[in-house]
Amino acid sequence: MIRPAGLGTRLRLLTAALDDAVERVYREAGHDFRPRFFPYFQLLMERTSASVGECAADLGFTQPAATQTLQLMARSGWIEVVPGEDRREHRYALSAAARGRLSELHSIWDAIARAAEALDAALPAPLAATIDAALESLDRESFHALIMRELTP
Repeated sequence: MIRPAGLGTRLRLLTAALDDAVERVYREAGHDFRPRFFPYFQLLMERTSASVGECAADLGFTQPAATQTLQLMARSGWIEVVPGEDRREHRYALSAAARGRLSELHSIWDAIARAAEALDAALPAPLAATIDAALESLDRESFHALIMRELTP
């Protein structure tokens, strides 16, 4: 008998299905834009610029993950390094090319949001609300603590 996939595996499959579809939409629209860029892009639209540390802290990612994504975004031309108050500080801002494509991207993001709402409507419980509730629960008690409680006789 084949056991059903674990929770982590099912979440990775779901993320892959969503990200692959979104990346295909960007590609078909002529944009070298990846789903992982979206939260950084949103943050940089709200600010003049941000450092790696600010991005990591505000978005909840590790500093190495933020560095990797920001470097990839810079190589793709979406962001650029801008001077900070301290010469040693690398700050990032949206590039002129990125700002010029905002209306196209907003159209895609609006379509993605509507598609997410349609997916939610097709499910027994809204996916976004379920994910938010799961994250809030894990903030109160880590999955590690839950597992350890189950292991304790």
